[in-house]
Amino acid sequence: MSDSSASSPSPLALRIGMAGAAVLMFGALGLFYLSLDSTPASDSGDAHSITISPSGCEPNALTVPAGPQRFIVVNDTERAIEWEIVDGFMVLEERENIVPGLKQELTATLQPGEYQMTCGLLSNPRGTLTVTAVEGQQVAEELSARMLIGPLAEYRVYLTLEGRALAHALGNLHQQIAHDNLAAAQQAWLEAREIEQHMALAVGLFSDLDQRMNAHADYFSERERDPDFMGFERLAYGLFEQQSTAGMLPVVKQLSADVGALRSRLSAQGVPASQLANGAGRVLQAWHDQQQSNTTLSAQARVDLQGLQAGTAKVVSLLTPVLQQAHPQEAAELAAATEALTVQLAEADAAGLLQASQQLAEQLASVNALLATAY
Repeated sequence: MSDSSASSPSPLALRIGMAGAAVLMFGALGLFYLSLDSTPASDSGDAHSITISPSGCEPNALTVPAGPQRFIVVNDTERAIEWEIVDGFMVLEERENIVPGLKQELTATLQPGEYQMTCGLLSNPRGTLTVTAVEGQQVAEELSARMLIGPLAEYRVYLTLEGRALAHALGNLHQQIAHDNLAAAQQAWLEAREIEQHMALAVGLFSDLDQRMNAHADYFSERERDPDFMGFERLAYGLFEQQSTAGMLPVVKQLSADVGALRSRLSAQGVPASQLANGAGRVLQAWHDQQQSNTTLSAQARVDLQGLQAGTAKVVSLLTPVLQQAHPQEAAELAAATEALTVQLAEADAAGLLQASQQLAEQLASVNALLATAY
């Protein structure tokens, strides 16, 4: 017969175990909260702080020297916001889904010039970012197209084919909405959305088109009721949330027009060499920022990531042979991070997808600096 006193914990041991579990639980909650605030605990005295208020940026005009600069963006509003550095229509850097009351950090290497800052609500006036030259300072030039002639040419063909497929998919979506076929319209939306996410790098380069095609309701003053709330998110709200095709025809028509404008711009100018890796990393980071506080992922979030993964994998396949010539280890790590995200997509674990998307985004963000040393 076994000794039951040897296998049953004492009351004191139970109390100690419960106390330890409580400590671990509160510690985990603390780590989760801190993970929402992406600003490091180190001294931020060398960073430029920008507070987003309900009415705009504070300060609304900022002057910084050329070269690498750190920005800390504080959200002093009651809704999630994004912050972008924009050159004309071209987005240079961005952070999305900055949670109310919290802050995020980004680093941008900027050439002398005049730029704009988006300031929370898309209806808010934009801020001005002036970058000044510093005497004697050598700011690294952006990658030139000759460094990536082959990858850029092949990627241009890829975007042409994807743009054609997206236009066709939106035509089908238009037809299903016109016939008030809700189930077919929902399926057509999913198909068009995944193709659009293949092109997210290119879409994300153009601030005006990206806002009309992809901006979330929180970025508009009247949210879902705002007349400027359009694009894929407006269609998703009508088709999936309201379960209706009513009022969706003007939205899909405008979306088709914006896709036509996107295709024309890409045909005329393509994707800048400096944005091939950076842009792919930025759209993955934006997805991560949107989903980072979620313990489960919606069907739309998974469709988006599937599309992003396919588009990113194409970019990585083009960059890896070039990177491998001078940095074989980093090229292997980039390929491994891409494969890790592919593997995680087959799983149902939100935490694994968040970790894999963040790791790949960080790997892509380092590519330009590596390429610059290889040429």
